[in-house]
Amino acid sequence: MKQLSLVAGIVTLLAGAPAAAHTINFDKVEVGYKRFEVDDKDLEPFGDLTGINLALSKRFDNLYIEGRYYNVSDDLHISENNPLTLAANQKFLTLDTEFEIQQYTVGAGYIHTLDETSIFDVSLHIGRVDLSVDSTLTFGYQDGSVSVKPSGASGEDDATIYRLRGQYQTRVLENIELKAGLGYEKTSGEDGDSDPFFFVGAGYHFNNMFSVNTEYRKVDDYNTLDINFRYSF
Repeated sequence: MKQLSLVAGIVTLLAGAPAAAHTINFDKVEVGYKRFEVDDKDLEPFGDLTGINLALSKRFDNLYIEGRYYNVSDDLHISENNPLTLAANQKFLTLDTEFEIQQYTVGAGYIHTLDETSIFDVSLHIGRVDLSVDSTLTFGYQDGSVSVKPSGASGEDDATIYRLRGQYQTRVLENIELKAGLGYEKTSGEDGDSDPFFFVGAGYHFNNMFSVNTEYRKVDDYNTLDINFRYSF
């Protein structure tokens, strides 16, 4: 309920902001940086996962289609070179682990124009999310080293993801674009989950074609931050 109150307050603020004579453009391509933070005790040794974020959308009258993709990962390196804990003939021992998340979605939405500078849209999305963990254990000896894949320390998992989203967008102060919204997403599979989420974002338009945009999204057990460069056509 706190999330609903927060977004409701932000939407009220945006709706009352002074607007410039511009429209929200759904014909755009975005590329940029994504930070993914997981609230999971099993993943505490890893830091924030970072990577790339891509998006494309196209408007057709009051409808639009959208595609999104991101890839984030982080590496964990553990090293041991204490002679007291190693075998007699070992010089060192290292464990390298990479955790990676990939997600792609496609969706379609309906746009309701509020005025020349503000819109509200509702959209439905479906896609796939792939998680993978890859570990390598390296034993160092006087005459070289040997690398092996530990049993049970690597694996992959994937799931189908469904997402329903509503968002409010407006242009203010001539070159500033703001947005806020709520949504609900569900993943399939044995470890599938269903969670509400909220997001807020802002963008600065250099001209009608180029802009830089940020978005923060909070789900129950993770949050993301996007910083994207946008080309509008």
